[in-house]
Amino acid sequence: MPGMSTPKNGKFLSLEHKLEVCKRVDSGESFRKIAGNFSVGMPTISDIRHSRPQLRNFVSHMDTSSSRSSRKWMKKASNI
Repeated sequence: MPGMSTPKNGKFLSLEHKLEVCKRVDSGESFRKIAGNFSVGMPTISDIRHSRPQLRNFVSHMDTSSSRSSRKWMKKASNI
């Protein structure tokens, strides 16, 4: 139907990519450029920027850097 928007597919960034986004935001790079490089919307970049303290706290408590690159979510499963 004309005028109807198509739904977007969800794009997930690994914790390592989110930390890279934080570093680039801190260096003063524009949200539009970062969003284009990671193929996400500018609101996603803003959400990541606002969650910087939680991201850094979570990563500081992780064991190894290899587990950081393989994880996508900070929340752990509730059934473990």
